[in-house]
Amino acid sequence: MSSVAPKFPQRASIPDRLQDLLVREAAFTLSRKRISEALRVAKEQKTAAGGGRPLLSFLFKDSKKASQRREIVENVSVMEAGIEKIDAAFPALEACVERSLENYLREHDHEYVNGLASSRFLDDWHRLIARFDQTVSNFIGQLNELKSAFETLPATEPCGSNPEVRKSIDAVVATARDLQDEISFVNKIADAQRIRAGTEAITLYRQPERNWKGTAHSLLFTMPGPAIATVILLLNESNEMSERVRSAIQGECQLASYVVQYGVTSYHQRVWASLREAATLRIDPETLEATLTDTEEKMERGLLEPWTPARAEPLVETANAAPRPPPPPSSSPASTSVEAQAKPAIPAAPPPNLRRPSSKEPSLRLPSRNGGAPRPAPGTPATPPPPSAEPESEPIPVPIPPSESAGDVLPKEAADTVADLAAERIRLEEILKEERLGLEQREQFLSKSEERLLQKTQEQIERETELEQREEQLRDLEKRLREKLGPGAFPFTSATAAVTAPSKPFDEFNE
Repeated sequence: MSSVAPKFPQRASIPDRLQDLLVREAAFTLSRKRISEALRVAKEQKTAAGGGRPLLSFLFKDSKKASQRREIVENVSVMEAGIEKIDAAFPALEACVERSLENYLREHDHEYVNGLASSRFLDDWHRLIARFDQTVSNFIGQLNELKSAFETLPATEPCGSNPEVRKSIDAVVATARDLQDEISFVNKIADAQRIRAGTEAITLYRQPERNWKGTAHSLLFTMPGPAIATVILLLNESNEMSERVRSAIQGECQLASYVVQYGVTSYHQRVWASLREAATLRIDPETLEATLTDTEEKMERGLLEPWTPARAEPLVETANAAPRPPPPPSSSPASTSVEAQAKPAIPAAPPPNLRRPSSKEPSLRLPSRNGGAPRPAPGTPATPPPPSAEPESEPIPVPIPPSESAGDVLPKEAADTVADLAAERIRLEEILKEERLGLEQREQFLSKSEERLLQKTQEQIERETELEQREEQLRDLEKRLREKLGPGAFPFTSATAAVTAPSKPFDEFNE
């Protein structure tokens, strides 16, 4: 009988950006290891050279040995400085890789979410609550700074007219998005727990979600007075929500501590260790120095950011929206210049990274995955949107950059709302399907139980009927024996009956 090899599902591949961060981290680790080994050898040589010097060396000078000692001392100093530089830069790079890997596991790894829903991975739960606290702290701190900045603005101009305040609002919008992602991930764990364990074993309930990102973005077009009231409302909501969500996460941390002995304490660290080994094999010794230099430059300039999953809010949906009627032609040069400045607010086609997938297949993969999303065929050209589908933004009297015009904000918010509603609908349909399946199983169990109960009842009734028939037969047999053998045939029974049986009135039915 021929054996057939089983077909395993395709493993989820690592994005190119995350692979690049892992290779950079591996390059720093390998470089420090090599410098440490060389430093150890140089220190041994320095000790040997210093110990072998004669006692009367001050009477004569050996220029060759002296130059060798100076070179060894200089090498030791250079290597120690290199190790100090790597140690100073490595924590920031490691934190960037850790957050990137956490974002990837949250978005693409179902085993990670199901493990957290099963009250496992204690260290991952503690890291989740630490990340949530840090995000809430950043959001509240930025809101307080923004409130102080609004108080210094003139009351007749929108908040977005000031460039510095505009940067602060953009930072608040980014932090609000991160906070919404944290709450969404908690709800994702709650949904996985509900699907896996049912409604009877729920320990983590869904938390209400707010569109803080959209509210913070609307501050660009709000006057300082109403903007301050909006910031106060955001502060109150975030404080109340953070306490509720943190208590829910803290409860899951306590539950996870009781089952820590049944599995690994950190799924994140196990995957990270496997990816580190794979990334070390991809280091090119010839470009190691260039990789270190490029990484240090990016870190100094603030260009090394964590990997985040692609969101559905960029310019793709806006570019494919229904075209607006063209504005009436104007012969005025001023209006022509205003339209020329406002038109580039929305590009005619999405960026290249959104239009065409990468043709290079990543080589790093997770150690054990159940499959990821299918990748499109490399080299498949993406069809750009027709020129007529390009919406034209209208000029705004507020002196703000054209990339954030009102014609661009409203479609983005509408697209966000539609995407959120679609995702919520899909999630509710899955929960409804699971509930229907559970109800069907319960109905089947109840129907089978009723059938078994009726069957047992019928068997009991038949058994009682059979016993009554046998009892009647025994009474008839006893009566016939008494009539045949006479009254003195059963002396023991008659005496016992005479002693024990009480006197009763005559009953013709019993006779």
